[in-house]
Amino acid sequence: MKMINIILVYVVICSVWITPCSAQQSNEKDKALLDRVVRTYNVIPRDLKTDEVLRKINEADEQVKLMMDSLTTKEVKEKAQLLRFNGLLWSLGGYVLQTGDQALKSELAEQINGLDLDSPVLDLLNDVETANLLNGYFQVFMPNMSELERATYVLYNIKSEKVRNPYVLSSLVSELKQRGYSENVQNLLDDIELCSKTASTIQKAKELKEMYYPVRAGEMASDFEMEDESGKMVKLSDFRGKAVFIDVWATWCRGCVEGLPYFMALKDQYKDRKDVVFLTISNDGIESKTRWLNFLKEKKYTGKMPHLIVNDRKGQFKKDYCLTGIPRYILIDKEGRIVNAWHVSVKHELFPFFFSTELDNMNHY
Repeated sequence: MKMINIILVYVVICSVWITPCSAQQSNEKDKALLDRVVRTYNVIPRDLKTDEVLRKINEADEQVKLMMDSLTTKEVKEKAQLLRFNGLLWSLGGYVLQTGDQALKSELAEQINGLDLDSPVLDLLNDVETANLLNGYFQVFMPNMSELERATYVLYNIKSEKVRNPYVLSSLVSELKQRGYSENVQNLLDDIELCSKTASTIQKAKELKEMYYPVRAGEMASDFEMEDESGKMVKLSDFRGKAVFIDVWATWCRGCVEGLPYFMALKDQYKDRKDVVFLTISNDGIESKTRWLNFLKEKKYTGKMPHLIVNDRKGQFKKDYCLTGIPRYILIDKEGRIVNAWHVSVKHELFPFFFSTELDNMNHY
C-alpha cells in the first residue's frame, strides 16, 4: 500500500512538471513555425520570369500550408493565415505592381480570398505585422491612396481600436515628419477626434498638432541666434527684408553632404536675385565645431555664403522647427514668415520650378 502511494505521488509530480513543459515546447514550436511562414515568402527572388515567379510563389504557399497544419491551436493557425496573406501580398503583389499584370492581380485576389480587414482576428497581430498587412493590401488593391487616405480608410472601415490606433498615429507622424502640418493633416486630425474611441489616441493627436501647427506656412518663423564660421553671432532676423533659404545638414549625414554642392550652386544660379539669402545650418553641434570648420575649408565652401552651426544645447532650434531628420530645407519670406519648412530637396528635378514660383509670389505680397 505504501509503495502504491509513493508511485501515485511520483505520477502526480511528473504530470505537474511534464504538462507545462509540453505546453512550453508547443509554444516554441508554434513560434518557430510562424517565423518560418514569414521567411518562406521573403526569400523568393524578384528578378525571375513570370512563370518561374509563379512557380516559386506556389511552392512557397504549399510549404506554408503544410506548416499551418502542424500548428497546435486555432488562434495560432488564424495568425498564420494572416501572415500567409501578408506574404502573398508582398511577394505576388509586389510582382503585380512591378508588371501591372491584371491576370496576376486576379489570381492574387483569389488566393487571399477570405481576408477581412475588419475581422477581429487582426488583433492577433502586433502593430508592425498589422501595418505590413494593411499596406500590402492597399498597395495592390488601392494603389492611388496616399498615406493619409489609407489612415482615413482605416478609421472609417475597421472597428478594432487595437488595429486602428497604432496604424493611424503612425501614418500621422510619418506625414508630419515628411511634409509638416497641412490641410490634409488637419482633416485626419478631425477624423481621429470623430472616430477614435481611445482617449490616449485623441490626446496624442492633439499633442502632435500643438508641436507642428506653429511651423505651418504663413506663421512667423522662430528667430534664432547661431555662430558663423568666423565666430560672429548671427540672427535670422538680421536678414529681414530678404527671403532666406536654409539648408540644415551635418558632416556625418551622407545625404546632406551629397546635397550640399547643389545648395551651394544656388547662389550663382540666382545671383540676379539680390533679395534672397542662402545659408547653411550645421547640426553637428558646437562640440564638433572643429570638424565642421575643417569640412568647409576642405570643400572650399568657406566664405561663399553664411554658414552657421547650432549652438543650442537645449535643442530649442530643433524644437521650434520640428527637426526630426536631415537634410531639411526651409524657405522664409522677406517678412520672416514661413513659406515652406519642409521644402522639396534642391536635387529634385522640379526644384527650379517650385523655388522660382515661390520667389515670384513673394514679390506680389
